[in-house]
Amino acid sequence: MQPKKKKMVLVAGEPSHGPGEHEYEKTVRLLKAMLDQSPLSAQMEVVVVLNGWPEDTEVLEQADAVLFTTDGRDAHLFRDVPFVASPERQQLMARLMARGCGLILLHFSTFYTRAEGAYILDWAGGYFEWEDEQGERNWYSRIVGDGSVLALDDAAHPVTRGVEPQIALQDEIYYNLRLVPDDPRRTPIWRVPELAGDGDMANLVGWTLNRQDGGRTFVTTAGHRYNLFEDDSFRKLHLNALVWAAGLEVPAGGVPSRYYADDLVEQLLDAPEADSSSAARTVHALLISGNQQHRWHNWEQTEPLIREALHEDAGIAVTSVTSIEALAEWDLSSFDTIILNYCNWQDPAGISEPARAALLAYLQRGGGLVVLHFANGAFHFSLPEAGASDWPEYRRIVPRVWDHHDDSAHDPYGTFTVEMVDREHPITAGIPAFEITDELYYDQRGDQEVHVLYEAQSVVTGRMEPLAWTSSYSGAPVVQTLLGHDAAAYESPEVREMLRRSVRWVANA
Repeated sequence: MQPKKKKMVLVAGEPSHGPGEHEYEKTVRLLKAMLDQSPLSAQMEVVVVLNGWPEDTEVLEQADAVLFTTDGRDAHLFRDVPFVASPERQQLMARLMARGCGLILLHFSTFYTRAEGAYILDWAGGYFEWEDEQGERNWYSRIVGDGSVLALDDAAHPVTRGVEPQIALQDEIYYNLRLVPDDPRRTPIWRVPELAGDGDMANLVGWTLNRQDGGRTFVTTAGHRYNLFEDDSFRKLHLNALVWAAGLEVPAGGVPSRYYADDLVEQLLDAPEADSSSAARTVHALLISGNQQHRWHNWEQTEPLIREALHEDAGIAVTSVTSIEALAEWDLSSFDTIILNYCNWQDPAGISEPARAALLAYLQRGGGLVVLHFANGAFHFSLPEAGASDWPEYRRIVPRVWDHHDDSAHDPYGTFTVEMVDREHPITAGIPAFEITDELYYDQRGDQEVHVLYEAQSVVTGRMEPLAWTSSYSGAPVVQTLLGHDAAAYESPEVREMLRRSVRWVANA
């Protein structure tokens, strides 16, 4: 029986600022698009509420986490945060908090009166205090509007997974907030170190709470400008916080995402149901690149081009890592496809037993695998200075491998013509012969049955050498291509198209 999905309700306030600032609707729609395309999408239901409050409040009653990105009232300016706008709404929120619903407050949603602050301190642990004891607009809290550096305070908390230690940004940030003193529930997450105020928490601009009711809260006062979401760490912390507040496990590297422009958000969220039912499903791919020692295969150049090529298909969501041990560290059931752009050249450690076991289990469940270029040389007894990494089972997974002891080689780097062998296969259908500048491998070793997709003539052997094929391992589909030596290969539109098709084909999508 599948566990019940966690329900996240993202509430956007009514517009109040100009383009690019306090973009409430765009923020919740972007967050939903990113969560819907994430590897965790099967574990959650994300609902967007516009104009500050739902017409049917049952959606809130069912929520596991509620996010508010709205105005807050500043004396006579702007509007109340929606859930304090009436006694009925306050009572509803009190019920949600009492049953342990997660709460996320972003930026302007932290403005409250002193009276409201009495229960906001319980639910959120702090707020922007604009009102003095006489009820006048006399800020205790403060605002900084110049460039700031957000520094992580607790790099071990789940919401900070995969987030850079520091993020430089141009933003309006609130600080010197009214906080519960020495709150044992609070974990500081983000500070702006150069800011000063009353006490050692004056520069705190983001935190979590583990509330006594069992609920989880995340608050940040950053986020005035919408373009901050173009920063990977800024996006990741918000997505991590949503996942954490809803009670889900945050992946080891954080929730992966890409930034979607407005038109793509619209495409992802607003496609008519009749069309979406027939549309290709989203494929979640784990791209593993790396090996610092082998500079001839510069993964730092090829990795971004591989990601770029895959992202040309809006239905492929890519998580990119640079350690083979991600196989053991990540939940591989979240992925439809694993892409290997990795070889342990001069690295005798190779791949750990837990990572081997995780990959085998993934393949035995039918997960797809795409093997690029010299990834076929990994974990082999003939690898220079890495023979101790030998993993014989890898030669069953990858049916043609580079053997340094048995004449495996390649033509001199140069331009050659790739010819299709199977013109009807979904990966190659409609792809004409094309020229590419790359390494042309020959004499790759292995005797398992493969289905060749395309080939090219070697100037060394004089033969047509197979360059890509499909195979199967324990029922799992595998695509292996020998193209992809450097950045030039991934500038080929044919290579990029067949890469996308390969990822979808092994995912049965």
